[in-house]
Amino acid sequence: MNEEMTEEMQERHTEMQEEHAEMQEKHAEMQERHAEMQKSHGEITDEAGKASMPETMVDTGKQEESANEEDEAAKAFKAARIRAVKEYMREYEAAEKQKQEALKRQREQEQAEAEKHKTRFTGQPFALNCGDWQADDGGVYKMTANAKGEESRIVACYHPVMPVERLLNLDNGKEKLCLAFYRDGKWRHITVDCTVCFNRQQIIALSDRGILVTSETARYLVQYLTEVVALNMNPAEHDAVIPVSRSISRMGWCGDEFVPYVADIRYDGDADFAGIYDAVHTAGSREEWYQMARELRKNKVVRLLMDASLASPLIERVGALPFILHLWGTTGFGKTVALMLAMSVWGNPDTGYLTRTMNMTPNAMARTAAFLKHLPFGADELQQMKNSWRAATGQNFDQLIMYLTEGIDRGRAKAHGGIERLDTWRNCFIFTGEEPITKANSGGGARNRVIEVEAAEPIFASGNVVANTVREHFGWAGKEFIHELNYYNNAELKGRYAPKVRELENICDTTSKQAHSMALILLADEIACSSIFDGEEPLHASDVAEYLYSEKAVDVAERAYEWCMDWLDRNQNRFVASGNYGEIWGRIGDGFAMINKSVLEEELRKAGYEYDSLSRRWAERGYIMRAKDGRFRHKTTVNGFKSSYIKMNLNVDRNPLGVFVNDSPPIAFSDKAEQIQIPA
Repeated sequence: MNEEMTEEMQERHTEMQEEHAEMQEKHAEMQERHAEMQKSHGEITDEAGKASMPETMVDTGKQEESANEEDEAAKAFKAARIRAVKEYMREYEAAEKQKQEALKRQREQEQAEAEKHKTRFTGQPFALNCGDWQADDGGVYKMTANAKGEESRIVACYHPVMPVERLLNLDNGKEKLCLAFYRDGKWRHITVDCTVCFNRQQIIALSDRGILVTSETARYLVQYLTEVVALNMNPAEHDAVIPVSRSISRMGWCGDEFVPYVADIRYDGDADFAGIYDAVHTAGSREEWYQMARELRKNKVVRLLMDASLASPLIERVGALPFILHLWGTTGFGKTVALMLAMSVWGNPDTGYLTRTMNMTPNAMARTAAFLKHLPFGADELQQMKNSWRAATGQNFDQLIMYLTEGIDRGRAKAHGGIERLDTWRNCFIFTGEEPITKANSGGGARNRVIEVEAAEPIFASGNVVANTVREHFGWAGKEFIHELNYYNNAELKGRYAPKVRELENICDTTSKQAHSMALILLADEIACSSIFDGEEPLHASDVAEYLYSEKAVDVAERAYEWCMDWLDRNQNRFVASGNYGEIWGRIGDGFAMINKSVLEEELRKAGYEYDSLSRRWAERGYIMRAKDGRFRHKTTVNGFKSSYIKMNLNVDRNPLGVFVNDSPPIAFSDKAEQIQIPA
């Protein structure tokens, strides 16, 4: 069938060429006739000129007769020329008309032929050139002939399907296709990797997403999609072209733009994260949300959570590290509602959208953080993963804290060699729970990366009213805050950030990492007070000092020595020989404790400490004494047995540890909050 169509088109093309050649011949004949007329006119003119030449022997009468003859000849020539020109114009116009009609017929034939090779789906966004495929409401198919000339029909898909957009990812340069297909009375759209669309083994996976494709039709569907994309790539060659759009598979900063607040950047990521992506938008009344938020921010705990949420996009801009703000306290104090309020800054704060549950694996948390990229990660109820985490790791949350705040996923090998692309994130994590996320034996690195805030009393006068309000009105502050940030370049933001770090380090006697995390919150608060919460007084270092660990509180060596003092006090009977029917671990006397080295290492390990990482710092501070040979272990005899002992000083003049958590309750909730007019 395809060969017959090709032969027919060739015959029509040959006929049109012959017609064009005939018209050119006629045009050449007319030009020759015109040349002959010009030649005859020249001869007539010459004769007339000769006749008009004066002769001395011709009389006046003959001269007049010659002049009259010349006038008659000129008139005859003029009349003949006019007739020839008119005849020429008639023939020229007729030939030109024939030429235009032939060209019109050719265009109509070409257009009619082209229409046969375009998609003809009802309700399609535009028609695409589909080559030899027939694409109509009956599906996508084409006719083929075998060696015997017998025709058969091959089907690529039993319903309308067509590529409607090409998506080029801004992060990795990969291309994806947006496919539109018609089933169950409506058009639907899905975004698919090109490695799926153009691979007959993988394209079968589209059957799970609504496209009817089987192992039999897979190869033909791949051919159809490939040909359609190839035939509709160059707008200079075809009327219709598949549009190309910028796309991204995450949220957050993309150069100077912030996704999803960019209209011409499309989402091409996993369908599992589409719900979170779609949750970042505005809804409800801007005025009602701001009216409620201004009143609730009079509570310092609420304000810290909202500022931490706003601080998340600043991490990338100032070159800081991710951090965790953990709100903990007795159940029923409104921690979940406070988290929802903080996440309503950006979009829908309901559970399952921007507010997640802590009942997930570390790998799932890392993938979610990489998707959010620069938006805050809000998760509720830390205790949900407490038992499973300890059962899996046998440890506290230090490993999880370090994993999340490092801002980079673990490396994974590819099956065919190399490693997968490493996901990264630069955001803050806002968690809630009934107990602190760090413990007494937590490492200094973990404590450094966490700001813990205790809810010592109910945060809200009416938590249900607040929760219902933020479910209806949300997303306004985040969009406006990003708009405000675009007025500052990175250097300006860093210039405002650095002094806050120094102020916190000087006033609060805290570590550098703690100061850097809290400085982000103070910077976000300062920018918010000059824009979206105009009129509020910004927070200062002295206002947040109570939520920061001192350097000694973070110091593992200091906390381990404190633990040892407590351990010795609880096990005094192990250090006396009389009346002790169990193990003897050493002796205590003269302000020192001689502790069996193996016992001390074992007990420290149970508590989450490592003696080898503590011994040098203990010796520098005078907490343990060196032996005569300069080593930390002493060879001595206790109760008749000689062994290795650690000599620990019990009378060290030392500064007390800093406060582990906020000892004073948060500022009381304003009584005015009960007077807020919040819609039911």
